[in-house]
Amino acid sequence: MIENLSDRERKLLLALVPALLVTAFVYYWTEPSAGAPPVVDTAAAIEVAKIRLDRARATATLRPLREETKKRLQASLASAEKRFVIADTPAQAQAVLTQIFRRIARAQGPAVEIRGMDIGSIQPVNAYAEILVGVNFDCQIEGLVNLLTDLSSQPEALGWRDLRVSATDSKQKRLNVTLTFIGLTQLKQAAKPAAGSRG
Repeated sequence: MIENLSDRERKLLLALVPALLVTAFVYYWTEPSAGAPPVVDTAAAIEVAKIRLDRARATATLRPLREETKKRLQASLASAEKRFVIADTPAQAQAVLTQIFRRIARAQGPAVEIRGMDIGSIQPVNAYAEILVGVNFDCQIEGLVNLLTDLSSQPEALGWRDLRVSATDSKQKRLNVTLTFIGLTQLKQAAKPAAGSRG
């Protein structure tokens, strides 16, 4: 087949073979391989690592302060919870609250005559509840002042609101008083129903 080529075609063929070899060499050996890892900007990576290290150090220095603050808050909460009305259920806490009011009323010098007590609502707030008891009683003016003062000096955290006063006997300076008596209690976790029982 080469014999059938002219001199000019033979010269072109001889020049073409080395040109193909040079082209293949340049293409395959000087081209970067596709599997080579990309170049990483190490300066930026070092800067990011420094920022993370600074944050970790700042967090580590704040940890003892946070632990101390947590201990103080837990001690303060435990101290406050000691003044709560202690009972297993909110209804029992209301019963205890009525007993506390009766005890305070009996301790007054001028007689405080309880006319009626109404169980009020229970207002839950997270793990705690505000328990309310409506109270109606008769007393003299100084008896009312002493009673309200004694409420704040009890070991339990007690309060009152919705105070309404009307005169019943102007000669003896007796008053009819209606107020809402307030106490705090800690809500116990509700017991789970037994398996197979209907809720």
